[in-house]
Order: sequence, then C-alpha cells, then structure tokens
Amino acid sequence: MIPVSLPGGNFYVLMAASLACLATLLTWLAVLATTRKARLWLGEHRRLGTTLMTLLALVGAIFPYQQFSLRFSAQRAAQADADRKTTLPHATRLAGVDMPAGTVLSLTRPGELESFDRAVFPETHPAPIQGVTATQLFRYAATAKQPETLSVEIARDQAQEGWLCAHGHRIEFVMLAGQPRFASCHLAIGNTLDQQPVPPGSWLKVDEAARAAAPGSPSSQIAANTAAAGTGPPAGAAPLPATASAQPRWLLRTEGSEAMTLHQMPLLKVEMRLDDQRRTLNFEGLLARETALGVMTYPPGTRVLSANPRLPGAQPGDLLFSPSRGRSARREGGQEVSAGNSVLQAPDGTVRSVLSNRDAGVLDVAAMRMAP
Repeated sequence: MIPVSLPGGNFYVLMAASLACLATLLTWLAVLATTRKARLWLGEHRRLGTTLMTLLALVGAIFPYQQFSLRFSAQRAAQADADRKTTLPHATRLAGVDMPAGTVLSLTRPGELESFDRAVFPETHPAPIQGVTATQLFRYAATAKQPETLSVEIARDQAQEGWLCAHGHRIEFVMLAGQPRFASCHLAIGNTLDQQPVPPGSWLKVDEAARAAAPGSPSSQIAANTAAAGTGPPAGAAPLPATASAQPRWLLRTEGSEAMTLHQMPLLKVEMRLDDQRRTLNFEGLLARETALGVMTYPPGTRVLSANPRLPGAQPGDLLFSPSRGRSARREGGQEVSAGNSVLQAPDGTVRSVLSNRDAGVLDVAAMRMAP
C-alpha cells in the first residue's frame, strides 16, 4: 500500500468557502453590469458595498491562489526532475552494471553519473544483472544498518541461483566489493522443495547471519546487517550446526493463504532456513488444518517448529507442537493438551514429553481463525 498524505479537514472547508465567495463576487459583478437598480443600490451604500466586495475578493482569492501555487510547484518539480535526468549516449558501467546506450538515469547530483538512484533501460536492450535481464533499476545508498542495495524490475519470471523469481516483484541485490550480489526476491510458480511445490509469492532471502566469516569480508558484512535487522533464528529453533556444509544459505517465508507441505503437514506462514543443498535446517509454521501425528491430533493454527536439541529428551529432527490460545490438542484416550503447553514429538509420532511453553522456550501465540 502506498502512503498518501491528505490535507486536514479545515483545508477543504476553506477551499469550499473561498469558492463560494468567488462565485458570489462574480455573480454580483455580473448583476452590477446588467442591472441599473443594483448599481443605484451600490451608489447609496458605498461603504457597505465596498466592504462586502473587498471581503468576498479576499476570501475568494484563496482558491485561485491555491490552484496557481499547486501548478507552479508541479512545474518547478517537473523542471527539477528534468534537470536530474540524463540519457547515456553510449554503453557505460555504473554500480557494477553494464548499462546500454539509451539508458535514462535519474541523478541525485546533476552532472554526476555515479550519483544515479534510478535507471530505466531501453525496451529493446534490457540490462543484464547477475544473470537476469532488468527493465528498471533502483539504487539505495548504504546506511549504518545495511550496505548499498539495488532493486531490479524484470519483465518476466527469471531464474536466480536455482530459484525462479516472479516478475511482479522486484529482485533485490546487495553491493559487495563494488559488485551486485543476489539478496532476495519473491518466488514465482514452479519452485519446489523436497519435491513439494513452494507457494508462489513466497519471499526468499540469502541468509548468511550464521556464517563464521572473517571481519571485513562480504559474508561478515551481510551477517552484521542481518543481525542488526533482527532476522536471527526463531525462538525454539534448533541451533545451527558448526560444520560448513550445514551453514544456513536461504531464508524462506510463505505469507499467503496457500499451504506448504513439510513433514507431510500442511503449514501456513512458514519460516524456514535451508543450507546450500536446500536441506531444511529448521522451520516454524502454523497448521493449516487439523492434523494427526501418532497418537496426537492437533487443531488448525497449532504452531509447529523444529525442536531445540537442548530440550530435555529431544533428539535431532524432533518437532514441537504448541496449540494456539483457546484450542487444545487431543491424545488417544481422551486426554487433552491445552494452550500454554507444547508436545515434543519424534517425526514418527513418538511422544517424548509434554511441557509448558515456558520450559519449551515457546512464546504464546494468539488464536488463528482458519475459516469464516
């Protein structure tokens, strides 16, 4: 949603009053020009008539003044925008991107090509950026929390590092050592994970927060920025292995209404981390419908996540189920596990323990309505 700044209510009242006064004054002038009786009345009441006409003129002038001011401001902004734009006469490399001739640049400092913050490429010559062809490019300066980034628009779904990115969303790149490096995108139809379809619109991000890179290296820059943004592992998630082969590579989030299947369970609002081979390191999500695992049956909205191996009795690959508020899980024999408690289960359904959310390291979550 694009934020729009609207004037206060008094503005519209003032404009309406000004327009009414202007219309009254023009009508009065027209009557004076065509009616002798009106001119005689004004001659007999010069002071009153002059005062009324002056008041109407002052209030009525507000509306045309406002319109002329808006038009003048728009013209001035258009001129300033035109002064900031330039067209490349020949191919030029800027911000690590080979831009073709005919590219239209928007400059933050007139005359300095390196200061561009937007580039529109010719329709017949889209620019190649790390394996994708871009129609437009937006550039964002580095801040204390993140390095310089590029936001790229594409005309069709395109692959990036083995993932198919959707053309309806921008692909994000981060600038490292003067070169753009893939950072994130929204996925198109056709991506799979463990032979299961990934819901279109899911957000994919390069996750290097846990990489043990040397200070000053590109990996350490991304790790520092990710940590500053607060995108670390979710509460209760398993700690990342120390071996390089098991380091997290991807962060995947599904935010739509389409469920994703993990461990044969349909899950919504999934957040998961994958390694270089797209193997799941840890995940978290909400059950899309009632699901049974072993002797337990869980209601929709139950939170499911990878169990922390440090939990008492937990084994690698175990899952933690936490019913949402107002819901309860059922166990064979009629026993219930109410909200505020979590069930530690093995992937084969073996119940290892039932413990409170506090002991499980799980934050209580609100109830989730799954249907009208």
